[in-house]
Amino acid sequence: MNPAVLFSLAAAGWWSCSTAVLLLSAIAALLHPLRRRKAESGRPFPPLSVIVPVKDVHAGFAEAQRSLFSQDYGPFELLIAAQNTTSPALAAIRELQHHDMTLRLVISDCETAASPKLNNLWPAICRAQNDLVLTKDSNIVLRRGDLAAFVGALGPRVGLVSAIPIAGQLRSFPAWIEASIINCYHARVLMLGDAVGLGFGLGKIMLFRRSDLMRAGGFDSLKWAVGEDMALARAMRQSGLRTILAGRVCDQVLGARSMRDVWQRQLRWMTIWRVQLPAAFVADLLGSAFPTALAGAAAAPLINVSPAAVFAATCAGWFAIESLVSLAKRWPISFWSPLALLAREFLTPVLWLCALITREVQWAGATYHVRDHKMPPSLQLSADTDAYARGSAK
Repeated sequence: MNPAVLFSLAAAGWWSCSTAVLLLSAIAALLHPLRRRKAESGRPFPPLSVIVPVKDVHAGFAEAQRSLFSQDYGPFELLIAAQNTTSPALAAIRELQHHDMTLRLVISDCETAASPKLNNLWPAICRAQNDLVLTKDSNIVLRRGDLAAFVGALGPRVGLVSAIPIAGQLRSFPAWIEASIINCYHARVLMLGDAVGLGFGLGKIMLFRRSDLMRAGGFDSLKWAVGEDMALARAMRQSGLRTILAGRVCDQVLGARSMRDVWQRQLRWMTIWRVQLPAAFVADLLGSAFPTALAGAAAAPLINVSPAAVFAATCAGWFAIESLVSLAKRWPISFWSPLALLAREFLTPVLWLCALITREVQWAGATYHVRDHKMPPSLQLSADTDAYARGSAK
């Protein structure tokens, strides 16, 4: 067969597969959650420790922390994790403290994990009074009833519950670009994965039993990874427990992002995906509009249609479907959205290519090395980690 025809057939296959994923993920997003998980009715809420790692005061900080106080879960322990006592977020937290809320401050002395977030979280995880632990990023706003819904999803064979973030409160054009990545692409694809029974560790919200984490390898199973959420899901899976996505989404405040913020964050996650979750890294390029449109243009000669027309129609149709999903789901959309979608498509291939050749990523003003890891043959805690956990729990 003519090589040109073979190339066009391969391009047609790419276009067909990517378009099918777009349509199926759009349907899954519109119907989310397809897999409804019922909590046991009438049971008392189990004791819960909520950990919020903080550093700086950012857009939506007060609203995000105040949302914890409006939960109808019942009494729960709140731990604020910080790496030093001079963090400006601590003063803001004290001003917001609810008089009925038990709040404890944990200053981290952990420095051995690859992830700065895990370094911040680990002492608080060890010192939590309860076995059931939920970690919440400081820019996540909870809706009423979220804690009860997340805890209700943690069944006996489930090790980790996460929630899909939806970006909101967008105060700059770069924030709209990042929202087009988080909402229009990642959220709908995650909802498709959830519909077919796949689970993903997403660090914005993570609910787990500390006893399960310790049996899965504890700190040693996580400390190697910059993407601690993926490492936690992997550790739970290897110990025989599932990771699931909650039926509820969570609201992530973006505020006024700069292009530098967007670049560093997305490059960090693409690099982490390449190292820790290669399938997601490959799918990220295959699931983008521009590569799909290029594939359609390459396949256009098979049906005697102008390549330019196929390219333009694919992009227009793709953006229209994403915009309609956002409208239907009441996700943020404005006159900036078409430009943000277009900018996303120029940005994504460049990010993808850069992630292929880098292992150094920026996070909170510091540089971190992304590396892979083979799980140790034993899932027992190391002596050092076990001693640290026992000492921190005192």
